[in-house]
Amino acid sequence: MKKNRVIVCILISLLILSLAACAAGSRQGNTTAPESQPQTELLTETESKAEPASSSKTLVVYFSQTGVTRPIAEFVAKKLNADIYEIKAEDPYTAEDIEYNSDTRAYKEQHDPSARPAIAGDLPDTAGYDTIYLGYPIWHGEAPKIIYTFIEGVDLSGKTIVPFCTSASSPVGASAENLHPLAPDAAWKDGVRFAADASGDEIADRLGL
Repeated sequence: MKKNRVIVCILISLLILSLAACAAGSRQGNTTAPESQPQTELLTETESKAEPASSSKTLVVYFSQTGVTRPIAEFVAKKLNADIYEIKAEDPYTAEDIEYNSDTRAYKEQHDPSARPAIAGDLPDTAGYDTIYLGYPIWHGEAPKIIYTFIEGVDLSGKTIVPFCTSASSPVGASAENLHPLAPDAAWKDGVRFAADASGDEIADRLGL
């Protein structure tokens, strides 16, 4: 009988120890889940404190009536991670307006020193930019007069301006130099002319991108 009692006592003791161990393990397991929560919050906090991407100091401005200058301007903007602004005429040009003869709207504007076609919408604030790439087609040997409107409508003092043009055959000529007096306090780079089929490598190389 005594032996049986001893065995029972041992079994009861083992059962009590087993239950105590389970309870301790359960309590230890419960402390694991709350510890993972602060880690998630720290990750979120770290992400929220990440420095915002610095705003671009370069602006690409272009006028592209027939769509030839646009892809070059977009390539430059993407290559430099620059902002981009398209000049659009308040009174849109038609295909007839830009035909190459003396009766068209474009011809009359290009031969009128006072012509300044209105630009649709607001002009960009150039205050935060250091460099401006200025793209345009060649119309009758010159930059379209709407480019003159843009230059006279914004403050380009102290800016570096990089002109580039597109044409089927006409060279850049004096088209860029004739813009210089409109913004005499800007630092003008030499103008660069591209054909419609200019490759990305050519654009990057000639503009020093």
